[in-house]
Amino acid sequence: MSTIQPTADVSVQILQDVVLFDYIIGGSTGEKTVEADDFIREVGKTLPSGTFAWVNKYRAEAKREILKVGVSRRVNNRVRGYFVPTAHAQALAQVLKQIKDKYLAEKKVFLTELPGKVQEWANAPENAGVSKPGGKTRSELIRQHAPQHGVLEKMLTFDISAIRINDTNYFGEDDALQQEVKGLVGQAAFEISEDVRKSWSGPKKGNTTSRVLGLVRRVQDKAEAMSVLSSKFENLAKLCGEVLAAVPTGQNIEGVAFIQVSSLLTFCMDPDKIIGDQATEFDPLDVNDQAVTTQTEATSNVFFGESPQVTPPAATQPEASVSIVPPLPTDREAHANIFFDVEHDAVAIEPADPVSDPGQQDPSVPFVF
Repeated sequence: MSTIQPTADVSVQILQDVVLFDYIIGGSTGEKTVEADDFIREVGKTLPSGTFAWVNKYRAEAKREILKVGVSRRVNNRVRGYFVPTAHAQALAQVLKQIKDKYLAEKKVFLTELPGKVQEWANAPENAGVSKPGGKTRSELIRQHAPQHGVLEKMLTFDISAIRINDTNYFGEDDALQQEVKGLVGQAAFEISEDVRKSWSGPKKGNTTSRVLGLVRRVQDKAEAMSVLSSKFENLAKLCGEVLAAVPTGQNIEGVAFIQVSSLLTFCMDPDKIIGDQATEFDPLDVNDQAVTTQTEATSNVFFGESPQVTPPAATQPEASVSIVPPLPTDREAHANIFFDVEHDAVAIEPADPVSDPGQQDPSVPFVF
């Protein structure tokens, strides 16, 4: 039995329909954490920059797969777990197991090559001839403090968990998890809008490639999974399906098809619209002939840019013209996230996490050298 809740009142009953997933890879989730949480950042200081980039790669891959069907749980501004609908939990678990198998295989190769990497780095010209207080060179310090095989074997773990929660009544209204659950609808809408803002450059060019349909499918999949939280997401998934069915694939998207895709993605860039009252009234396929004609005869259209000036016959022209074009939606400033680094048409770039990247040293932590 579904426990879909009204948008304004998501109760803890939703816990019956979700599973709390979590992962720790190489001592960290890859999120912004306190210093002691990130083992890789510390040991990476004695090795060349990028030595542990492969660990960051699997963190990003695991998070990307979870967020396709889940929504973040945030505690004290730190992500600790993801609520995933029960219907998607088993399939997600299999995907994470496959990622773990790939990680462990690469870990084995890395540990085999570790001694050679340490020696090669210690013998590098920038380390061999630099003296330090105490009479030791950087090369000697690297050989002395570089992480050992046994230490990394123990620390480079890939831990995953999935928990069903049945009761949160021990602290009543003070229970932090209850507060998290009540904010899931807004969090899910924000994650969808953030994905669109970072993946799509907007309707500036007047046309786009069919690659943008991949973004629409991604929004559709996420919205279908989040329909367990609110019927507004179910409606969004339906709209995405209608646009995908109406827009031709395998070619550039322009004309009416571009207006339909742009209308949908512009709508999705605002989380308030996704879960607002207008979510049930919005129709991206509602493009009338007049709007299309205007787009082809003028340099701008009623959807994007300034509205064309249409002069009525002199006999009926009013003293002051009043625009019937509704105000344009205002785009929000994009927020950085782990998936996307630059804006372009539906192509996601996954940079290494700037915090957990071993090449990024924390200036607040004194270096051993």
